Amino acid sequence: MTANIMLDIETLGTVICQIGAVYFDWTGKTGETFLVNINIKSCLDKGLEIRYRELKFWLENKNRITWDKNTIPLTYAMEKLTAFCKIEEKTCVWSHYYDLEILDIACQKLGQELPFHYSRWKDIRTLLFLSGFKREKGDVDPKTHNALDDCLYQVEYCCKAYSRLVGEKKGEKDGRI
Repeated sequence: MTANIMLDIETLGTVICQIGAVYFDWTGKTGETFLVNINIKSCLDKGLEIRYRELKFWLENKNRITWDKNTIPLTYAMEKLTAFCKIEEKTCVWSHYYDLEILDIACQKLGQELPFHYSRWKDIRTLLFLSGFKREKGDVDPKTHNALDDCLYQVEYCCKAYSRLVGEKKGEKDGRI
């Protein structure tokens, strides 16, 4: 399998509550998965901050919270993520740029490097833009805000976008995800 990693995080600002990741290839086949729930206090102790906008979102969507049980400290979560990310020569890490920035901030606070070089970062929105894929107004966003579930959803639409971009599905014309 060509090694790509899809990554997603759930946050309260720069406080990371959950990290999810999955290996995948451009056919949509997925491999090994990763999911950790992070102790909020461990993030605050390292100087990460809760932001009002994200806190308000979660307070208004309490039924979507999946990261409040079986938490581990941020330091241990990053060690586990590093062990999960077996970066090879052609491995790319796909995510929304915001998620990668927050992970980078957390690593800086921990005094460590990201488990992958910044040149491996690939932004989902750029892929969608270049492929011409777009979500129609009124389409329901199926994101669950569980980091692993969202990774699997992102793999699905990114593979469609990639396929469209490289011309593997020449019959697709509407550009919808």
